[in-house]
Amino acid sequence: MKDLRILAVDDDRAFQMVLQGTLAQLGYNDVTSVPSAAAALKVIRNSPHLFDGFLLDIEMPEVDGVELCRRIRAMSVYRKTPIIMVTSLADKQYVYKAFAAGATDYFTKPLDEIELRARLQVMRQLVDERQRALDLLDELKSWSDLPKSKIKFDAPLSVISANWMVEFLAMQNHLLTLNRLQLFGHAAIGFTVTNASEAFRLTDQVGYIDYLANIATVIAETLKTSPFSMAHAGQGDFVVLTNRTAVSDPKGLQDEVRTGIASYQKLYGSLGLPIPTIQVGRPVSASIFSQRAEISSLLDRARMSSQIGLEEGFTAQKQWN
Repeated sequence: MKDLRILAVDDDRAFQMVLQGTLAQLGYNDVTSVPSAAAALKVIRNSPHLFDGFLLDIEMPEVDGVELCRRIRAMSVYRKTPIIMVTSLADKQYVYKAFAAGATDYFTKPLDEIELRARLQVMRQLVDERQRALDLLDELKSWSDLPKSKIKFDAPLSVISANWMVEFLAMQNHLLTLNRLQLFGHAAIGFTVTNASEAFRLTDQVGYIDYLANIATVIAETLKTSPFSMAHAGQGDFVVLTNRTAVSDPKGLQDEVRTGIASYQKLYGSLGLPIPTIQVGRPVSASIFSQRAEISSLLDRARMSSQIGLEEGFTAQKQWN
């Protein structure tokens, strides 16, 4: 297994030594450590090879970790690269800002080896997913008859490059970082393309991703008045995380999405693909007293709501909440 190339940024030299030693014990030896955001940006610009992931301390002088995260995300080659924030319990309030700037995950000081191992496993999964996507692109360039086994219908996909589109795994991790009050202010909404399996069967890999990207864009257009993030969850399902009060009329939202999809009817017909049939679920949220297991299942419950549909979902929603 390829060693991950990691850049660690922290102004605390003692913590840097502890972190590098722990990383080595866990089998991560290709680690570059620097004491500041300025030094990090210089290393990134001058490095002949790309980094696989970043560990950024949040609280640093001059340019803090949140701003450094934002600057790294602005580089096209690092828009999808895992960025894990490092924070003390005292400045955990800034984690939410870091996620808004593009962070993937976080762990806390003092260093806990088990927690660090778990976060690095997430980094490894994201790097592997990104590598599979790059391998697929290379294969698409060289094959005229595209093999369909590379993309799995059940698997989450990166369908479009947009600041509101995130990895499904990253969205799950983000929810677990929110405190109870922040979580209470959010709602998850599922969007199910009920005939996605037919489109998957009828087209090739590029065509299917384009099909999903068009649907994601239409959904985004209907939500543009409120801040949100979206992830493709597999099986033609999308999940949107937004403000608790952003969607008061899911039936109206469903009608608006369907109208937007219908405007592409001629395009789908010319490609021999079915017009996407969209079901929107009822917004699913957690109570302020939610336990961790309930938080972890929030996105799955949103998917289930959209898979069931609004009429049947009304009874189910009352049972979940």
